[in-house]
Amino acid sequence: MAENQKPKKKKKKEQDVASQGKQGVFWTALFQSIESVLRFASSIVLARVLFPEDFGLMGLASIVIQLARRLTNFGFSTVLVQLKEVKREHYDTVFIMNFTLMAGLAALLFFGAPYYGQFFESENFLDSSELQLIIMWLSFDFLIKGLSSVPQAILKRQMKFKELGLSHTIGKFVSLGSTVALALLGFGVWSLVYGVLLGSLTIKLQVIFYARWLPTFRFRWWAFKDSFSFGLWLYVGAYISYGINKVDYFIIGKFLGPAMLGFYERAFDLMSLPRKRIVRKVNSVFFATYSRLQDDNPRLVRGLLQVTRYLSIISYPFMIWMFFAAPALITNLYGDKWLPTVLPLQIMCISGILDSFTLIFQPLLKAKGWVGNKARRDMLYLVILAGSVYALLPWGIVGVAGGVAVASIIRLGIMLQLTVKRLPMTVLQFFGAMRSAIVYGAIQASVIYGAQILCRPYFADTSIPMFILVSVLSAITFFGAHMIIRFKDLEEIFQDFFKELRKFARKLPVVKKLGILQPAKK
Repeated sequence: MAENQKPKKKKKKEQDVASQGKQGVFWTALFQSIESVLRFASSIVLARVLFPEDFGLMGLASIVIQLARRLTNFGFSTVLVQLKEVKREHYDTVFIMNFTLMAGLAALLFFGAPYYGQFFESENFLDSSELQLIIMWLSFDFLIKGLSSVPQAILKRQMKFKELGLSHTIGKFVSLGSTVALALLGFGVWSLVYGVLLGSLTIKLQVIFYARWLPTFRFRWWAFKDSFSFGLWLYVGAYISYGINKVDYFIIGKFLGPAMLGFYERAFDLMSLPRKRIVRKVNSVFFATYSRLQDDNPRLVRGLLQVTRYLSIISYPFMIWMFFAAPALITNLYGDKWLPTVLPLQIMCISGILDSFTLIFQPLLKAKGWVGNKARRDMLYLVILAGSVYALLPWGIVGVAGGVAVASIIRLGIMLQLTVKRLPMTVLQFFGAMRSAIVYGAIQASVIYGAQILCRPYFADTSIPMFILVSVLSAITFFGAHMIIRFKDLEEIFQDFFKELRKFARKLPVVKKLGILQPAKK
């Protein structure tokens, strides 16, 4: 009798984990979609009020800020999510180590800012004093982060993604709202700085509140060893990841100047909307889920392929729409001064699709403990990326965007090779999971391209009518193709999405009061 109960308990536990993971994806995707809309709306205002040099200054500051974040992120907080069993001493030990590192880096940034500014003070900078002050102010954010890293890991471990997503959405609203308000009041680049600090403070305070955890300052060496063994490769990987994310910014800032970096940053930020705002956040959900199932390879593969299907129906239609809409989008939303952004943005749409799928391997590899293998492959990719960007630098930011696209193709192949080698999955299965979105995307691109050729004698690519045409055709062709072809895998995804959406709607006070969308009583 007892033997029969064990499989039932195990099956129930697996179902609970799967259910929590699916709900986590829903809440994360919902909140990130809201954040993306807010960010996109605010970017329109900011691009019209501020100048490329302002965004370039923040881009240069972000190079050293992101490096500092890697220095303080030794992977200890990630360990709290990955470990099968976590004790109170693990939380306290990780908190002490994290806060010590954060405080040290805050001091290093504050007092090292003048030297960093002097490095860029050349013909591209008449005066680097403003860059120095920006870095000094942003250094205070590290002290706040030191207090919230463990509470955030606790929420992830407990799979409370609703609370975590709500905290980030409210914080992003505060950040973007304050940034826009300050920009309209004439604060210039400082509106970006103060917006970052206010939003970060809001997020951290909410995370601490939801976690309901306070440190007791107990350091234990055995807890440190548990954290260090896994965190070491994560630490190395974090440096490599930093290089991957910032090597193009560094090269442009040093050799082409802050104005060109501002144009490039605007294109990169638009391209990365689905990748950075949704994919990376959803990855945190799947890392927690994969960590619970790290010994069940077949289920991990099924989970990875399902994530690939979900992501494909977001990335392909979005990137295809952005590629064709880019000229009108940039001109009418940001203004003519941002026209140099158009061609780099179109090239980045290629790397955007590839990088979106590359990123979904990260939570799986971390959950399996293959961070060393991943770090070595990332190092190879960093060398290829830096070489490609530098080789094509004579063609300006268009060449840099092309170099990133070429390197992205190689990176996807490298990560896919590692996964296929270690797990029961084939390359055909991986690309087969995208089949439906690829077919729909090909139809979408063909129809839009043909329509643009026919309409160019009547209105330009930069005109509002062309933007409306591309947007309407994107929606009609993608969803119309699904209505005709009806691929089974996408049909199931749409059904799951609307099912979760109805559950969410039923909990809203207005819906409850009106008595609509409520499940039928038995």
